[in-house]
Amino acid sequence: MGLMAKMAPPDPSGENSAAVRAFRRVDAVLDVLSAGPLRRRLRSPLNRPAWPQVAGAYAVGDRMGAAAICTLSSNDLYGPLAKLPGVAIAGRLVTVNLGIEKMILNVTANPSIRALILCGKESPVFHTAQGIKALMTGGVDTNRRILGAEGHLPVLGNIPAERIARFREQVTLIDAVGVTDTEKISALVASTIADAAKKPVLGPMGDLPAVPDQAFKPIESGGHREPISHDPKGFFVISIDRAAGVIVCRHYLADATPAHEVKARSAERILLALIRENLISQMSHAGYLGGELAKAEAALRLGLIYEQDKVLAAG
Repeated sequence: MGLMAKMAPPDPSGENSAAVRAFRRVDAVLDVLSAGPLRRRLRSPLNRPAWPQVAGAYAVGDRMGAAAICTLSSNDLYGPLAKLPGVAIAGRLVTVNLGIEKMILNVTANPSIRALILCGKESPVFHTAQGIKALMTGGVDTNRRILGAEGHLPVLGNIPAERIARFREQVTLIDAVGVTDTEKISALVASTIADAAKKPVLGPMGDLPAVPDQAFKPIESGGHREPISHDPKGFFVISIDRAAGVIVCRHYLADATPAHEVKARSAERILLALIRENLISQMSHAGYLGGELAKAEAALRLGLIYEQDKVLAAG
């Protein structure tokens, strides 16, 4: 996140719409990689709409289940919870824009879902639970910004307002934020299913506007990176200290004079330290270091052989 802030600074309002657009592009790529378009085409001839509609960090349970579960930032909860009787889908939620958009699309595409259970740990950074509650309470303004939401850029700009309204009408929000005990959540699901059975059945979305396809301009992969020696602030040598269980990053000045050293188990912590100390002057150099440090962390965690500028090899 620090690197993103460095490369794509926020606008005067304090928000970073460029970063959000970048994440949208990543989501589109992930959908293609997960065969989303092909899956949707194959299911259409069978008169069975594709569901879930968009890829994400979730697990599908009983397609006809009446409950959806959002585990917020608790990543280990949604897999087991999706197996509970009556649960159609369970997943985590990271952001109050793209994340909530995915939730709305998948929930409104399945009229069997009549309740949304919020559980797990709230993110103190993104305030996703607060954003969902604000959406259910106040809706959105004419710019589809969630009224009263505190998280970063709480704008649902990629889906029609009618889908947002359908979501608010379709589900009852069950607030169990902070609860991570699966037995307690299981009991809550059982009571939620019983209440949902009393509600009138909703029909399909019918004439609700479809989500417009997002058009991206294709570009060729690859490009030119300035040689490391061209960075006036110097260069870096990355290695692994397996005995200590850390990545070692040493900074040398342009004339090869030893300057700084940072050690950590996390590639991100090292990169953030280099940015904090203002040791990198080129974006291409920062991108290179991010890739190399990520390789080093993978090698450290998986027992692979790491040599800078070389492909990882089995240990």
